Amino acid sequence: MIYTVTLNSSLDKTFDVEEFTYDEVNMILEEKRRAGGKGIDVSRVIRELGGQSTALGFMCGYNGLEVEGRLINEGVVCDFTRAQGETRTNIIIHQRKKKMETLLSASVTEVSQFEVTTMYHKITQIPKDSYVVLGGTMPPGLDDVFYAQIITGLKEKNVKVFLDADGETLKKGVQAGPYFIKPNIHEFGRLVEANLKDQDDVLQQVTPYLTLVDYLVVSMGARGALGVSRNEKFRVIPPRVEVKSSTGAGDALVAGMVFAFSEGASFKDALTLGVACGTASTLQAYPALCLKEDVHAVRKEIVTKSV
Repeated sequence: MIYTVTLNSSLDKTFDVEEFTYDEVNMILEEKRRAGGKGIDVSRVIRELGGQSTALGFMCGYNGLEVEGRLINEGVVCDFTRAQGETRTNIIIHQRKKKMETLLSASVTEVSQFEVTTMYHKITQIPKDSYVVLGGTMPPGLDDVFYAQIITGLKEKNVKVFLDADGETLKKGVQAGPYFIKPNIHEFGRLVEANLKDQDDVLQQVTPYLTLVDYLVVSMGARGALGVSRNEKFRVIPPRVEVKSSTGAGDALVAGMVFAFSEGASFKDALTLGVACGTASTLQAYPALCLKEDVHAVRKEIVTKSV
């Protein structure tokens, strides 16, 4: 079974306008609302691929109820922890004429220690031999070491933890020894405290981390991804596509890989499917939204080779 954890979920509202004009009334041409957050995006893609996962995380107030309701309608199984306050709102203003987007993000509600404990105990009850995806930033009230604590507890049950984080959260999480990490090239650069520009730079830095994790995947945008284990190293090169939005492509990549691993795929095949999902998601205007038929089409054009 696959579980995703989103500690900092959101209700995303996209407003389409022809062109945004300051100090004027701007007519909204179309409004769209959707659930947002790294783990939620992963659950959504897994569902599109024909798999199933359970989405965990904090849900607050009326926004939280709407987020949960929308996910249920999408076929995503939810087991959220209720918390005080209000789930944050992201407002995206899309200008059709200029093809520009502006993001307005509300502040995040602080979680109490009681709510943290409730969430932690729920996660530690995840059955053995499961797959768990931890991703995104921490809400106020949670220390950067929280993911590391989860990883340490779940490893005893042979739960394979996929960690997709940044900064101190990633540094502390890696030390706990997750099964898999997926930083992008900039996040990996911050982890190793070096300016990384290409595949060769990444390969020079990965060796120390292979004593801590089983699989390390560094995404590099349109250049694809580099996947490394103790015994294998692969470069995956996607086809050129017309990108509508690259937001959430990394989440789609993680979704494809955790789904593939849960189905018994090899590292090479899982990496190829992950990059196909990430690339397919850029064909859509919404973050981490990919269609199954696009994934299959892109996968046929991907080049995966040993390095």
